[in-house]
Amino acid sequence: MRMSRERIFFLAERIMKELGNVPGVTVKAPDEVRPEIIRVLTDESKLEESVDTEVRKTLSTYSRPMPEGSHEWEVLYNKTREEVFKKRFRL
Repeated sequence: MRMSRERIFFLAERIMKELGNVPGVTVKAPDEVRPEIIRVLTDESKLEESVDTEVRKTLSTYSRPMPEGSHEWEVLYNKTREEVFKKRFRL
């Protein structure tokens, strides 16, 4: 599921705050780091959404439909998700 813009900004602020609490880490240009964190979180959210879409499309082609959320569906979803990641990223 894609994260909302508000959620991404909230997480970016939390990450910035946590970076400031890490001993030995000094953020000299927070106005340059924050947009990069937001960009990365946005890209990851888009990636997760595209993987989820591909997995659901694959599961919908199965001859025997399974109710979403059932144990069997969850197992197949996770297995198919793993396969999609391996295919995309050659893991």
